Amino acid sequence: MFRWISRMPLAVLLAIVFHLLLALAVLLSIKMHAFSPATEASKTPSEPTIQAQSVSQAAIEQQVKRLKSQDTERAQAVKSQERAAEQAKAAAEQAAAARRAEQARLQQLEAMREIKQKAAAVQDQQLKALQEAQKQAQETVDNQKKALVKIQQEAAKANTEKQAALAAAAKEKAAADAAKQAAIKAEQVRKESASKQAAEKAAADKAAAQKEKAAKAAQEKAAKAQAEKAAVAKAQQVREASLQQQLQNELKQSQSKGILDAYGAAIKAKVTAQWYKPPGWQPQWTCNVRISQASDGTVLNVKILQCGGDQLFQRSVQQAIERASPLPLPSDMSLFSPSINFTFTANSQP
Repeated sequence: MFRWISRMPLAVLLAIVFHLLLALAVLLSIKMHAFSPATEASKTPSEPTIQAQSVSQAAIEQQVKRLKSQDTERAQAVKSQERAAEQAKAAAEQAAAARRAEQARLQQLEAMREIKQKAAAVQDQQLKALQEAQKQAQETVDNQKKALVKIQQEAAKANTEKQAALAAAAKEKAAADAAKQAAIKAEQVRKESASKQAAEKAAADKAAAQKEKAAKAAQEKAAKAQAEKAAVAKAQQVREASLQQQLQNELKQSQSKGILDAYGAAIKAKVTAQWYKPPGWQPQWTCNVRISQASDGTVLNVKILQCGGDQLFQRSVQQAIERASPLPLPSDMSLFSPSINFTFTANSQP
């Protein structure tokens, strides 16, 4: 109402003046009629005068009703205009809010598209690094296989030498046996020649003793050589077994390390691709977490162990790991663990 008055003050003022004049005219008419001489002379007024008063009063009332109706219509029109203006204003504000929301959504979609493109580029770089690491690991395995072949060749050569030494020892033993047999035969000849002269007997006995001594010495030498060869062969076998075991252990450790490195890089790449930067993040922030996972890599629980960032950063890391579920699996499932520790670094993002 006050707003309508402030908008059309002249029309309101004219309406008020008109109403006041109309009310004054009515009062004057009533007063003049009440104190007129004709009224005092005769209590019953004449018919023409009554009709004139009735017509005048009806016209006034009709005029008053018409003015009230016009005021009511104007007020309703003003209210309708105000409601229409308010509705138009609300619609304009809603349209502006919708445009702002659409712009914000488009900006957010553009930012997410850029983040995904950057994450894909990082993932490609990490995949190339992983392939290079696998290539180097394969080269290391090939070199170790070559070293194993060389050791086996050296072992075969040593075995050949051992067989030759054993053959030589057998030959020396055969010579000692032959000497022993010759000594025995000489003893028999000596006994048969007992009737010969004492000088010949003494010479024969001396020769037999020398031969027997030589045969015994040769036998002892052959036994000693055989024992030494056996000790050398045993030491060679122990050394070869130790080298083979050491080489196998190193080969297994190298393969396991390469698989674990590739496994860790794959998990890091997938989690990093699912991480969205929270407000106020810092490149030097890191977060150590413990991940519980099922046998298929499904993330069951994420526990924050130690984190250098704020609550938003911690929550963003936890959500990235959950979005990355299921996690990649190692190529060798014997290295799989249901609980792993994982370190996320914010500066790994571009």
